[in-house]
Amino acid sequence: MQRILTLSLLAASGMLLSACASLGTPVGLQAGQTVAVVNSLSWDNPLTGKRDGVRTSWPIKDGKIAPEYFPLAQLKQCEAGGKPCAWGVMRAQRGAPALQYADGGVDLAVNVAIDVARRQDARQGETQTAMAIPQDVAALAGRQQVQPSWKLKYGKVEQVELDYGVRYQVCVQRYDAAGKAIDTCAIPFI
Repeated sequence: MQRILTLSLLAASGMLLSACASLGTPVGLQAGQTVAVVNSLSWDNPLTGKRDGVRTSWPIKDGKIAPEYFPLAQLKQCEAGGKPCAWGVMRAQRGAPALQYADGGVDLAVNVAIDVARRQDARQGETQTAMAIPQDVAALAGRQQVQPSWKLKYGKVEQVELDYGVRYQVCVQRYDAAGKAIDTCAIPFI
């Protein structure tokens, strides 16, 4: 009887150790590899007409990425016929309510929201910023929220087009144990 109990305890211990070992490395990754979500929010610069924006990379920690609050930005929309252009200040943020490792990539659901108005302010930690369009200038106003879900393969870029020419792009890339990128995300540095 004692021998059966001892063998049962050894088998249970082995299963427990094997379960703990598998928890350390997410599905589809080799030991020591990590993954980061690379994303970008971009728009046409109202003064130069060139693409402007911000590109960031967020490591996945404990199966999650931190929410992102993008910096305030000015947008401009002009109608045909020589009418004055309307301007607006955009406040934007990105959350990731669902993230799961999959073989060859990550299943990711994001929540991207933009708010465009005459005046915006933002507080991030100890920093507070504000931006406004003068009262004598036509102002843009609108809110938009999108909630796309993707089965992202490592290195493949997905994107969503938003109002006022705003574009959100996202990609996931792996890093080896030394911190060197294994995959390339073709999202431009702006």
